[in-house]
Amino acid sequence: MREKKTLNERIKSRRLKKQSAVANFTLRFLCGILYYKKCHVTVDRKVNLKDYKNRPLLVVSNHASRMDYAFVTKALGTRRVNFVAAENEFHRSHLQGVFKFGNVIPKKNFVPDLTTLKGMTKILREEKNGCVCIFPCGMSTASGAQQPSMLGSGKMIKHFAKYGIPTLGVRIYGGYFLSPKFDVKERFGKIEVELFELLSAEQAKDMDEKEIQLKLDEALFTDDYAWNKDKQHAYKNENGAATNLHQILYKCPVCGEEMSMEGKGDVIRCLKCGNGATLDDKYNLVPLKGSKVPANIKEWFDNERRDMRRKVSQPDFVMEEHVKIGVMRDYEYMKNYNTCDYVGDGILHLDRDGLRYTGTRSGKPFDVFIKWDLINTICLPMDASFFYTYAYNGEFLQFKPDTASCMRWSFAVEEVYRVNGGKWQNYPWFDYEKDSPLIEG
Repeated sequence: MREKKTLNERIKSRRLKKQSAVANFTLRFLCGILYYKKCHVTVDRKVNLKDYKNRPLLVVSNHASRMDYAFVTKALGTRRVNFVAAENEFHRSHLQGVFKFGNVIPKKNFVPDLTTLKGMTKILREEKNGCVCIFPCGMSTASGAQQPSMLGSGKMIKHFAKYGIPTLGVRIYGGYFLSPKFDVKERFGKIEVELFELLSAEQAKDMDEKEIQLKLDEALFTDDYAWNKDKQHAYKNENGAATNLHQILYKCPVCGEEMSMEGKGDVIRCLKCGNGATLDDKYNLVPLKGSKVPANIKEWFDNERRDMRRKVSQPDFVMEEHVKIGVMRDYEYMKNYNTCDYVGDGILHLDRDGLRYTGTRSGKPFDVFIKWDLINTICLPMDASFFYTYAYNGEFLQFKPDTASCMRWSFAVEEVYRVNGGKWQNYPWFDYEKDSPLIEG
């Protein structure tokens, strides 16, 4: 009797084909109801889509929120597009039917995945006039500004350029404000989208992978705070604009205490010294009377990264915390919007050598070590209350710390990798030395 395939094996062996006309129409119809009118979406097409009608097409986009597929679809008009999405999402029962209907291509985040390349190749080279969209940064932004594209993005574009396939780019503005990482409940407001040609096949053929990677990063970099500084579009919410903001802004910029911030209603405040600010519906930080804070969330966020860089640069850097560990089921989909089953707990330890978990898994001792050069970042898939990695032999492992420290762990893992000389560095224009200034209330 033939052994039953695991869910992971079934996902890997899916027969991919070009998105159907029915799926394309249905997706555009539903997006119109859910987002286009509510977000007053406008599209600025700097290219004529008719010029790309009868040829395969690779599309890359910045990643602002989990609704980005809707805005890319809007930018591409009636063009049928196969999206690349995180492989772990294929294990969730409420998405598996949608992903199958739309012929979505799976990708294990932040690790090499041949299944993804095979799927993209199938659509772009074997289907007639296939179109694939990928979000090269691998994860929606935590700060409201784009992070650098993952390693291999330039190589991917150059690879498909060999077969005469051009690359179009999409920039989404305001997407982060619609569903920020610290509170993913939708806050409807203005969205602007740009469509442009990133590289023709001929241009990409004449460039090396590093040149393409830099051009990609420069083209897709977006900062929603800079975009909205003068526009001042408002984003309606019912929970209070600063709810759970402490998930990403965990350090007080005045007293320096970590894990002391509390985001509640419209206010984020340090529970130790009282320093804080209100966050209005236009995402402006307004310091409380007598308080000092950075000008916006991104600048506060960047200062936390700079602080972690200084910590990680010390040879004796160590970070530890008690966590729960989660895994996905072998044969069943995750139900009730869950992302994993928590099956144990232990201590998560990070130093300059790498990341280690020591504890239990399914009632047995479990010890995992991931060397620094195998883990350049961790993924915050929904909000910033837990994270996962595929860096341990390609296996999905999710961690939930006892405190709201996931952003702190993310900074630490990334900067350990970078300080050790890993290839995935920050943008060349990012200044680690100079903190963003504070404004006074």
